[in-house]
Amino acid sequence: MSNATSNRNRWIPATPKAPLRKFIDVFQRADVWLRIGLCLAITTILYVVMIGWNPPFQYRLREAPQRNLHAHTEFEYDDYRATEEARNRVRRNFLCLYEHDTQQLEEVRSALTNDLFKIAQSEFEDVDAKEVWAKFFAADDDNADQPSPENFAEFKESISKDGQLERLQDAIAKSFIEINSNGLIDVLTHEIGQGNFEEIEVFPKGNVANSKRVNISDVRIAEIIGDLKTRMSNEIQKEDVIENPELVAKRVFDWLKPRLPITLTWDEARSKSGAEAAASAVERIQKIVAPGDALESERRDLDTRVITAGVPLNDEDISLLRAEHNALVNAETIGTKVVRSIFFYGLYAAMFLLVTQYLYLRDPELLNDLKQFSILLGLILVTLTVAWLVALNEEWRSEIVPITIFTMTIAIAYHIELALLLGALVSFAFSVSHGFGLAEFVVLTAASSSSALMCQRIRSRTKLVNVGLTVAVIVLPTAIGVSYMLGQPLEWALFTNALWYAGGAGIAGLVMTALLPFLERWFDIQTDISLLELSDANHPLLKELVQRAPGTYNHSINVASMSEAAAEAIGANGLLCRVAAYFHDVGKLRKPEYFIENQSGGINKHDDLVPTMSTLVIIAHVKDGSDIAKKHRLPGRIIDLIEQHHGTTLVEYFYRRAEKQLEESGDAEATVDEADYRYPGPKPQTPEAAVMMLADAVESASRALREPAPARIEGLVQDIANKKFDDGQFDECEITIEQLNTIEESLIKSLNAMYHARVKYPEQQTA
Repeated sequence: MSNATSNRNRWIPATPKAPLRKFIDVFQRADVWLRIGLCLAITTILYVVMIGWNPPFQYRLREAPQRNLHAHTEFEYDDYRATEEARNRVRRNFLCLYEHDTQQLEEVRSALTNDLFKIAQSEFEDVDAKEVWAKFFAADDDNADQPSPENFAEFKESISKDGQLERLQDAIAKSFIEINSNGLIDVLTHEIGQGNFEEIEVFPKGNVANSKRVNISDVRIAEIIGDLKTRMSNEIQKEDVIENPELVAKRVFDWLKPRLPITLTWDEARSKSGAEAAASAVERIQKIVAPGDALESERRDLDTRVITAGVPLNDEDISLLRAEHNALVNAETIGTKVVRSIFFYGLYAAMFLLVTQYLYLRDPELLNDLKQFSILLGLILVTLTVAWLVALNEEWRSEIVPITIFTMTIAIAYHIELALLLGALVSFAFSVSHGFGLAEFVVLTAASSSSALMCQRIRSRTKLVNVGLTVAVIVLPTAIGVSYMLGQPLEWALFTNALWYAGGAGIAGLVMTALLPFLERWFDIQTDISLLELSDANHPLLKELVQRAPGTYNHSINVASMSEAAAEAIGANGLLCRVAAYFHDVGKLRKPEYFIENQSGGINKHDDLVPTMSTLVIIAHVKDGSDIAKKHRLPGRIIDLIEQHHGTTLVEYFYRRAEKQLEESGDAEATVDEADYRYPGPKPQTPEAAVMMLADAVESASRALREPAPARIEGLVQDIANKKFDDGQFDECEITIEQLNTIEESLIKSLNAMYHARVKYPEQQTA
């Protein structure tokens, strides 16, 4: 009675746990807390990068505010006009640099000395003397004395005696001391606003370091000519040896007056750069903006300076709004920052909760794999960080580049559904954290979702470029339309923003093309490009398989063709199945002669082995194949298919043989352990692995058919599929009964094509 009660109680189902009890059990697991810690670490890094304790700055260049803007707090801002007026005053008062060429004065004095020597050594009757003497009279004064023998003789008498000419040269040189130092100019070369018109900075030619400040009146020829005449007369009168100093001074001055050179040249480059440097050194003048004041900035293309609704923001508007934003941030209390920090963590906690919930329901393997889960979180971190940093540039809209690349990476490395979810979440988190509106979120989501949907099959490098261009075509009207519907004016600024978004999407395609080989290596993913490269018949493993195990190679080619068609019939990756089938039996290279397809009618090696040993040899080709594949660096997904293509199926031939031998031995107590004759597994984990298992089994079994008629082929395929199903080989992969039926139909069709009936021709008669 007690045994019966015990057996009956054993089949009573356990009481289901309450939801609260389940919740508590989950949070008692260390791996759950490890993942929570990872999410918190990622959120903390983003919190620091994005300055999560401060409110975001929500205005962007070329976007129009929806209302007239007024100050929310008191703050200081640069008074542009007052600052410019102060800088213009500095420019107007700047002493322009003029280069002084003293060589010209030396040449004039040398010419004067030459003519004086000619007068002293000539007679009035000489033609040259008359021409030289004419230079000593003012040509523009009709009432002045004219050249004559008398005044020539008188002048000659005053300078021709010993020492007179030398003393006269000294007097002239003394009268030129100030001119030699300051220089001469007719009119100033610089214009109003380019510098001071009362003083200039004069420097000797080639020596700007020795400049001096000079009054304009001391260098302008029209103003100094009278002082020069007086100084010259005084200096000549001081020389006692000159008999008629007044006459000599007058004649020398008349010679010099029309020949005074312009020695000062405006150094435009140095003057302008110096003026700008001096203007830039002027500190900005600040003005106080009170709460409620209309925000005004210098808007040169508008009559009003007020930042009004519907008018796109320019650079100075952004600077003014940032000044107000900084004042608001500085005025916030610690309590406000704490509350904002809590909501920041709450936003990302909700995002990561949604991600983990999706993975728990749709992709538990990715959630359980800590390495892959960490990589996924790392990609989110890198994407949001890069997007945040590039968005600091007000001119561009380049945040679309990392977000688009992120979704393309997820779609290629994992699957499209996950890419769509993460793309939308990252776009939302970025838009909210940066303070951007609905338009930004819609544009980024459109770019991420469209790029993910087009990354299902990557068979060429140019596909990613085409994806980028297609996304750009989608983003351009999306950005224009959503911005206009949300109140942006239909102006050139709106089209400029849309073009920036579209350009970023196109750039993302180009960048992804360059990144793809590295992503394939880092994430151990296989795009159609890498799979096509592996399908090359010149691959070292395939060449070795042809030479050492031709029967296995032929079997692999048939399985490849059959599995590709079957996989595509259920929507699985047919190319992956085809390439994996090429390599699925490479483990037979270790002992090819032990497999029937490589035996050409000779001695069967298994005739001399006990069933258990034969089974070990047969089963070993799975592990050997995995080892060889790893040695040749085949992708992980192909290695998985090599390990899973037999699952945990029974090596039935040797199992039955062992049972028969045991029966013949007459040992009634001994039994054959079925576990010793099963492959180690794992069972197929994907639809592709299930297809491979069935294709491999039916291709091998079909070789034993004596007459492969369609009915026999159909029966064979259905029998094998039912055995695998009843054996639980498909319990761990997501495959439906309907898909299994589709696979069976495809395999039957492929086998019928391989064993189709042929027309029998009468034998050819011999001659």
